[in-house]
Amino acid sequence: MDATRDSSARDATLLLGTCAWLIYTRLYFVLQPRHLTIDGGIVMWLFNKPDPACGLTRTFAWMWRGDPIRAFLAYPLGPVAFVAVLAIALYCAVALVVRRRLSINLGGATWAWMFGLGTAALGLNWAAKLLWLGM
Repeated sequence: MDATRDSSARDATLLLGTCAWLIYTRLYFVLQPRHLTIDGGIVMWLFNKPDPACGLTRTFAWMWRGDPIRAFLAYPLGPVAFVAVLAIALYCAVALVVRRRLSINLGGATWAWMFGLGTAALGLNWAAKLLWLGM
């Protein structure tokens, strides 16, 4: 496979995954009363504690309803994650339509800082959830 085919496969996979997630979260408030949603992650099942993504589905569902305050209260990083997932889906759709690989050229130090800040934000979010819900 050449680079174009590899990037097209990646973009198609990301587009399928993000669209599936966005559709699921869009329908969450319809599915949840019918017990057709997935409740709790592996951390919750094993340790009875919320996992780092606990509340993310509800956050996306509240964002779909246009209520960023409730979305933030369910998962403080959720509104940012919602916008990021929409951006990823849009990026992949555009890349597939124009049949070119789109790229963002950032230096290694910038990627490292972004990864570090994201990891720290996720850790603080999880710690707050653990403290809020009790250890």
